[in-house]
Amino acid sequence: MKIVNAVILFVGFNLLASCDTSDTEPTPQLSLLTATIDGATLGANENVSIEAAIVLVFSASLDQTKFLSETSLSSGSSTVNFTVNFANGNTKATITPELDYGQSYVLSINAGTIGDGGERLADPLNYLFTTAQDDVIRSMTPCVSTSACLQSVELQGSQGMGTFEFYSNYPIYEENAEWENLTQAIIVVHGASHDPDNYYSYLTSTLNAESLSESTVLISPFFRETSTGSQDDFYWSGNQYREGSQSSNNNKISSFTIIDKLIDQLANADRFPVLNKIIVTGHSSGAAFTHVYAASNTSESSHQEIQFEYLVANSQFFYYPDGQRINESNNQLYTPAGCAVYDIWPLGFNSPPPYLVGINETTFNSQFVNRSITYLLGNGNQSDPTLNTSDCENTLQGSTRYNRGENMFRYMELVYPSTHSHSKVVVNGIGHDGQGMYQSPAFKSWLSSHLN
Repeated sequence: MKIVNAVILFVGFNLLASCDTSDTEPTPQLSLLTATIDGATLGANENVSIEAAIVLVFSASLDQTKFLSETSLSSGSSTVNFTVNFANGNTKATITPELDYGQSYVLSINAGTIGDGGERLADPLNYLFTTAQDDVIRSMTPCVSTSACLQSVELQGSQGMGTFEFYSNYPIYEENAEWENLTQAIIVVHGASHDPDNYYSYLTSTLNAESLSESTVLISPFFRETSTGSQDDFYWSGNQYREGSQSSNNNKISSFTIIDKLIDQLANADRFPVLNKIIVTGHSSGAAFTHVYAASNTSESSHQEIQFEYLVANSQFFYYPDGQRINESNNQLYTPAGCAVYDIWPLGFNSPPPYLVGINETTFNSQFVNRSITYLLGNGNQSDPTLNTSDCENTLQGSTRYNRGENMFRYMELVYPSTHSHSKVVVNGIGHDGQGMYQSPAFKSWLSSHLN
């Protein structure tokens, strides 16, 4: 009998041991991936619009009921009402609160199980933000998320209004704004990939790194390609936008006019009372755009209270004021022969676009020589498969993309040795790479020296 009891006790002990909680699976964790308020990173935000929306993205699907029970919004000792819209498989929660002017708010999410699969938020979350004092917006946290920073404007074309989209870190067409901290603007033009979101991200990172985001409007226009344009959009065939051409849709507008209109808004002293500098830049095909826009535009002469700078990054095409080019074998000027199209727009003033009607070649070249243009040249030797090395009008400009930029500046030095306003900056080790160029120490140094 005693032996039997011992066996029973032993089996019972093993059963208890098999139920030891130390052998159970750990509770799965859930984390917050991004938190934004009107596109800006959430956290100690000031001058927030009372119409602001808070967007939270989590690593797993939320249990809607549990999330709501663990989330609160307060102002002082008062609880604030809000609604929540769930999307993306319940991983995204958009909170729309009922806000008042001049109030501080705290958004809180308690630690606990809020995931649809039992996932647990390990630590509580608390975010502070303050709304604007009145309906006049004087400053706000800059928008950084491309998903939230895409804006649009209705512009007059040849047959009526059309839609043009652009990315911006501030709502530049906000009617209730008087931007008291925005002293400068950068307009960055995308290349042949038609990817303004990427260039917006490159420059956003650089502005943040240089502590310039709070004082700088960043705009990245979207010159849509024909296949992506709708009936109401302005769009261009291929890369014709880079030449200032008219849009391909029936409702015509020049790509140069688009930038002029954006600049007109930035020059509105009622909205931007302290803005005094605008930089237009572009990489690759965006650089080709910038090079000819610098000499073509009417904005600089129309807004003389603003200082303009143009930064041409890694273009393979350059405008030359006459038919001369640089002979790479001796770095001297010569006039090419045997290439009938080498001096056609945008490489020369022959057959310019309708935007330039009324501007003669002498006036155009004077603007080109005297406007402040900087050539940002990457000397890296990485592969450059998009470089045109077959057409004579392009190969006459130089053997490589870097050499074409060097030759352009060399031309200016030889033809206008003491009168031109052009300069160059070499980016060591970087080739045909927009991100590498705009996030390089050389560009950051140039930018800091040219902005407040």
